[in-house]
Amino acid sequence: MFGSNDNKDKTKIMANNNQSSHFSTLIGEGTTIKGDLSFQGEMIVQGKIEGSITSKSDKDNLIISESGSVIGTVKAGNLNISGSIEGDTSSSGKIEVTSQARINGNINYVNIEMEAGSQVNGKLIYQGGDVTPMINKKVEKDGK
Repeated sequence: MFGSNDNKDKTKIMANNNQSSHFSTLIGEGTTIKGDLSFQGEMIVQGKIEGSITSKSDKDNLIISESGSVIGTVKAGNLNISGSIEGDTSSSGKIEVTSQARINGNINYVNIEMEAGSQVNGKLIYQGGDVTPMINKKVEKDGK
């Protein structure tokens, strides 16, 4: 049982499968990390991070849960924010800001969805390329 090759073969298969698997990183509630983080894939923040968070690709997802907080810059492919951020945020994909979110800082976005009740103290800065010009039309009286 202990000396059989079956266990070694199972370990090899598991290792090979893990190389192609998508893993999530969880920063649990009650955990505080001081320092900058870089991640790939998906990261869920339920605790507190004092430092910047940067994803490695545009396909990566960062979820900041209601109990999660970040004090620092956040840059990720896609963001779902239910917690708090003290710092500037940017995304090359979609940002979802839930009604529980509290953000103190600028948001650089391409695609953003904000629920009623969310709080943002900062600027929303569109990063998607050409900006549609505002049409400045005078309202004429009497149809003239």
